[in-house]
Amino acid sequence: MIKFYDTLSRKEKTFKPINSNNTVKIYSCGPTVYSYAHIGNLRAALFIDILKRTLKYFNYKINDVVNITDVGHLVTDSDEGEDKMLKASKSENKNPYEIAKFYEKAYLDDMEKLNVIKPSKLPRATEHIKEQLELISKLDKNGFTYKTADGMYFDTSKLKSYGELSKQKLDEKLDGARVNKNSQKRNPQDFALWKFIEGDNKNHIMKWKSAYGEGFPGWHLECSAMAYKYLGDKIDIHTGGIEHISIHHENEIAQNKGSKTIKKVNFWMHNAFVLVNNEKMSKSLKNVYYLQDIISKNYSSLAFRE
Repeated sequence: MIKFYDTLSRKEKTFKPINSNNTVKIYSCGPTVYSYAHIGNLRAALFIDILKRTLKYFNYKINDVVNITDVGHLVTDSDEGEDKMLKASKSENKNPYEIAKFYEKAYLDDMEKLNVIKPSKLPRATEHIKEQLELISKLDKNGFTYKTADGMYFDTSKLKSYGELSKQKLDEKLDGARVNKNSQKRNPQDFALWKFIEGDNKNHIMKWKSAYGEGFPGWHLECSAMAYKYLGDKIDIHTGGIEHISIHHENEIAQNKGSKTIKKVNFWMHNAFVLVNNEKMSKSLKNVYYLQDIISKNYSSLAFRE
């Protein structure tokens, strides 16, 4: 018998796969490939790897998806600023597709050095625009969307259960909301489903035509769309870092419910941060270390697994 801690219920629960064929379906939030992954990012990959090895030890089969975010992840969580891919392309004077290809390879090289089991599927956001637009269409039909000057948004006030993962009440989310430049949003916690090519994004190279206008998908959309495509409407385990609990995964749940696509996730599991001097390791704090830093000190890359 295996027991896992489930973030949604805040309880330790006995694990039993949804399907009777002993196959465990896992969706994991993967990297945004705009720069090298630091060891804080890599901790998430090791978390997934250890989880999969544990399940394999108990004779379960694994069907898992790790997404590659190569468009739509904006600089702030409140849908403001540039897409991280575009920002990196300007900094390195490269096409954003070249940026994505280079750092995706770097990430996969690190996975190999860490002896991480490859996922069953490694889909890219840019290759699933059709699925993401279909999801917006379902949300629109069900009355969860509205349009502003800069994009299509999810109306969180229409979903009574919004906040169930973080356990934050609406007023707590409002108190903690970042300064919001978009005065057209109905609620500060509403999030972008589709961003139009204007303002900060007027020079966005990665863009697609849609029924809503030319633009690109919001960050949260890809995970709901790809999880549904590859794993269906019931998923055993969804993983990610604890930073995803209050926003990214909360918004995934909202999209799943609003679109009536993914009906059940049995376990939400989250890995903790790697800390440096009691602070989260983060590129924004400039306190990051990379796997190559470990290797350059004549340690095996596998030492990071210990």
